[in-house]
Amino acid sequence: MNTSTPGPGDWLDRIEALLERSIVQHNQEMAEIRAGLRETRSITDSNARSVQAWETRIEDGIAEAEEVLTAMSANTNRRMEDAITDPVQLVGNLANQFNQDRQRFDQLHEEYSQRFNNLLEEARTDRQAMQEAREANDAEHRAFTQNVQVLLAEISRIWQRLVS
Repeated sequence: MNTSTPGPGDWLDRIEALLERSIVQHNQEMAEIRAGLRETRSITDSNARSVQAWETRIEDGIAEAEEVLTAMSANTNRRMEDAITDPVQLVGNLANQFNQDRQRFDQLHEEYSQRFNNLLEEARTDRQAMQEAREANDAEHRAFTQNVQVLLAEISRIWQRLVS
């Protein structure tokens, strides 16, 4: 018998070794995918907590704005009573109070608009990161599938040579 030509047992050993390496590689890739999913889930949970915290802050800000408006209204009423004897002074005081109230309102509006825009941008960034992670997972899955198909084709070719 010629010892340089591998026998069927050698081919089967090679196939088993290839399959074992494939399985190990697959298990490693799946572990990486699971780790990526855990990281994505952690980011998503963190963002959900952040959104919830911002929601509370916004509600607190609205409550604060309502308190400010109530205080401004009470202050305006008091000033009106104080200035009722002098219409010119009343008009001047009301104009000043209106300007102050308007500035405070504009300031609060700008702050809350900025907070909302920041939250919206964070949500968009998180959505993009999750999409990229999903695409990376899909690409890894396609590569693994292709590797398995190539391996099966090689096994089939080897088998055909053994059979013939």
